[in-house]
Amino acid sequence: MEESTQPSHQHLTWEEFGRITKDFAREVARVFKPELVVGIAKGGVIFGATVASVLRVDFFPIKLSRRILAEVVQQEPMFHIKPYAYAKDKTVLLVDDVSESGETIMIAKRAIEKFDPVDVKTATLARRSGGYKPDFCAIESDSFIVFPWEYEYLEDDEFVVNPDMGSDPGYQKL
Repeated sequence: MEESTQPSHQHLTWEEFGRITKDFAREVARVFKPELVVGIAKGGVIFGATVASVLRVDFFPIKLSRRILAEVVQQEPMFHIKPYAYAKDKTVLLVDDVSESGETIMIAKRAIEKFDPVDVKTATLARRSGGYKPDFCAIESDSFIVFPWEYEYLEDDEFVVNPDMGSDPGYQKL
C-alpha cells in the first residue's frame, strides 16, 4: 500500500493510476486468485475493469449509490444495477474507488454473497484511515484524492478542469 503525505487534495494522474493499478493487481494476485472482478459504479468500475484486465479475469459492473449524478437523492445506498448469478461458484474481488464508512461496499458484498460465490474479498483504490478497511487497498490517505476521471470534463468540445478540483491551496499531485 502506498503511504502519502496529507495535503487537503491530491491529484492522481492517469500515469500514476496505471502504475498503482498494476502494482495493486500484483499484490492481490499473490494472495487471492479472483475469477471475477465486480466494480461498483462509477469509480469502482474504472478501477475494477482495469484490475480485471491486468489479471485477465471477467468483469461485471454494479451500481449502488445515494446519488444520481452528483445529487444525493436518498439517505441509504440503493441498487441501480444489481448483482446477479454471475458470481455463483466463483472467487470474487469486489472493487470500489474509495472507502470511508464501508457502507456501500458491505451492502454490495452481502448482495453478491446471496449468489453463493466461493469467496468475496473487498478492495478499494483509496481509503481513509480510521474508516472501513477493505481486504485490499492501493492508497491510504486522509487527503481528498482527485481521481483522473474526475479532474477534467468535456464542455462545448473542450476539456476543462473541474472547478471543484485544485482550488484548495493544499492541493498537490500524488
